Amino acid sequence: MQETAIQKPDSAMQPEHWYDALPRAAYAALERVPVAGDWFEVYRIQPDLYAIYEPGHFQEVISYLITGREKALLVDTGLGMGNIRQVVEQLTSLPVVVMNTHTHFDHIGGNALFDTVYAPDHPEARRRLSAGATAAELAGEVTEGANARPWPQGFDPAHYAIAPCAFTPAPEGTVFDLGGWKLRVIDTPGHSPDSIMLAEDNRKLLFTGDTFYPAALYVALASEHPVTELLQVYRGTMALLAQEFSSYTLLCSHNEPVQSGSMLGRTAEALTAILDGREPDEIGSTGLRRYEFDGFAVITR
Repeated sequence: MQETAIQKPDSAMQPEHWYDALPRAAYAALERVPVAGDWFEVYRIQPDLYAIYEPGHFQEVISYLITGREKALLVDTGLGMGNIRQVVEQLTSLPVVVMNTHTHFDHIGGNALFDTVYAPDHPEARRRLSAGATAAELAGEVTEGANARPWPQGFDPAHYAIAPCAFTPAPEGTVFDLGGWKLRVIDTPGHSPDSIMLAEDNRKLLFTGDTFYPAALYVALASEHPVTELLQVYRGTMALLAQEFSSYTLLCSHNEPVQSGSMLGRTAEALTAILDGREPDEIGSTGLRRYEFDGFAVITR
């Protein structure tokens, strides 16, 4: 999801009682893998694929660890409130590289804990990763009601910040060959200009980042471009994805991990409806516009 400068959460983004949906029923069907600590929950999606979930924060971010024969890939590094590297080291002894699906704070929080980080080949990614994020910029993410369980041991919300990190750009078409897994980078602008997905074509899996997940999809809220233009870009991305990946299983980065590829086309249809003038279901306290659809929502300026 996207960071903003909002200090008091807009109800369109963070419903007051968001935690009433916990625990989410989808996780009951997955094998939970025990790890030390109370902040992260780990679920096995396949024998060599793990969802690393942070249900204690309203972002409910999910990172993914993929363990090949030769090395492992960590798709995003979460909020940076708990130590995700310690979790990863409980799951694999393989060398680990990181690939960010985009560079919003809740996907890069643990980047600095790893030696090898790849990120989208985009100016936005270079800017964010080179700068990190300050406590002032992240103050809105640790307000009252943002957490549904105690903060991780050693975490001080008053000093929540994300360190800059070194990284290697991964342009579209880059392939991560882990041994038994080959994941290719696909540029997917819409949620953010630097968003990407990772496709594993042999297994028909698509790691969606924030381009799709079963919750409120943010349409480049920090962008200064006209909303109509942003919606058109997002719709174009989703329409192209629907043509190629509707038969794939989606691995999403918030709330619940596993979704049907049919959601790609449904999202394109939803964005079309907004462009055609559908009225929002809610206008939040800061003017954000929320549109509800079956299984997800869309938020625009």
